[in-house]
Amino acid sequence: MVAITGGDLIGLIGVYGYVFAAAAVVGLLSTRLSSPRKVMHVLTGGIVFFWWAFDTREVMAGLGAFPFVVILLLSSPKSPIGPLRRSYLGAVTDEGHNYGLVMYAISWTIIAYAMFDHLLAASIAIAAMSFGDGTGGLVGRMFGKTEYTCNKTVEGTLGVFGATVLSVVVLVWFYSDVVGASSLRPDSTLLFALAVGAFVSCLEAVSPGKLDNLVVPLTTGAYLALLGV
Repeated sequence: MVAITGGDLIGLIGVYGYVFAAAAVVGLLSTRLSSPRKVMHVLTGGIVFFWWAFDTREVMAGLGAFPFVVILLLSSPKSPIGPLRRSYLGAVTDEGHNYGLVMYAISWTIIAYAMFDHLLAASIAIAAMSFGDGTGGLVGRMFGKTEYTCNKTVEGTLGVFGATVLSVVVLVWFYSDVVGASSLRPDSTLLFALAVGAFVSCLEAVSPGKLDNLVVPLTTGAYLALLGV
């Protein structure tokens, strides 16, 4: 049995505290938001700023990520547990693709385990899905006018690109200057962020809508692994 360290406890408290706080804020503002699920999708990406605290991959993936798969699955429209199905979480899960957030949590779990020794790459892979894809969805819904394929707009894709570039720059700074877990040189950060942003926006543009929460983060993680990040 894996022992839970002090760092693991800090990571777990940070992840759960952040996710539940984000859910509470979205819940309070749900009547003012056009898409509470998309906003929650974006905000959940903030968990990557707590990953550095974990000392054990089994704890980070098994306790810090996998339980969300179970919680979201039990809150889905076909769940046998009525109270969860009818809860606020169930309503958010039911918006859009019924299992989109479940796939989000599955990707989160796989990346947390498989890329534990490469936290910057793992964080960017999650950011591509949350900040990048999520922001693109919101931009496309609010401002999208130039559609180039089913449910994809130029404006939304530009939103994916811009949000991904910004998140990569912030994450490189965080993991380099705050955590000390990245060896990327400051002068190479922008070029790297632009390359990742271009890759993610093209990937999101061709990903099937019902599977993008799996395809975007897992493919981005594999791409970064090939780059040696």
